[in-house]
Amino acid sequence: MPLSILTGKRKIMERLEKDVFFFTTFGGEALSLAAAKATLKEMKEKNVVNCLAQQGRKLKQGYNQLVHQLGMRYTRCLGYDCRTLIVFDAGFADPLEMKSLVQQEMIRRGILWSGFHNLSFSHTDRDIETILRAYQDVLPILKEAVEKGEVKKRLKGKVIEPVFRKTSHFHNKPKRSPKSIGGLIRDEEEVVGIGV
Repeated sequence: MPLSILTGKRKIMERLEKDVFFFTTFGGEALSLAAAKATLKEMKEKNVVNCLAQQGRKLKQGYNQLVHQLGMRYTRCLGYDCRTLIVFDAGFADPLEMKSLVQQEMIRRGILWSGFHNLSFSHTDRDIETILRAYQDVLPILKEAVEKGEVKKRLKGKVIEPVFRKTSHFHNKPKRSPKSIGGLIRDEEEVVGIGV
């Protein structure tokens, strides 16, 4: 259900009343507000935020305990308890290859995994135990592959690719230049922005 808010400093928001025309597609729609109110009430009554943090803490501590026991200094689980992230150190092997191998092996064990724990209120203690048991199976596979230098070799498919990539001059406003083709600015071989 659509729900959004437009907010800012009083001085700026007051200008919206007079100087700026804006509208919302669902401006008169109240069902989303009712659903949000009911959701917030349930979250408060059932202490959802603390439950998510508790379950996430179990995953984070469990993962970190496993890698410590295995002597795997190149991976750890970090982040807020409610949404943690698994990281890999490039000093030991390619992080994307390590992540790919863990993803492959977790999926083979019935766990849809992409490098982070995005919990919901539905995740039970049994679910957390299932995930940690899968890590108990998968982490030794990763450890052996890293030690033998065979991480990529053990993949059944392609190495995952980063979702976000760095580009040169990312924070600079794109400009038209002689290298501009159809408004696109080219930096050597890659498109980095739209010319204005």
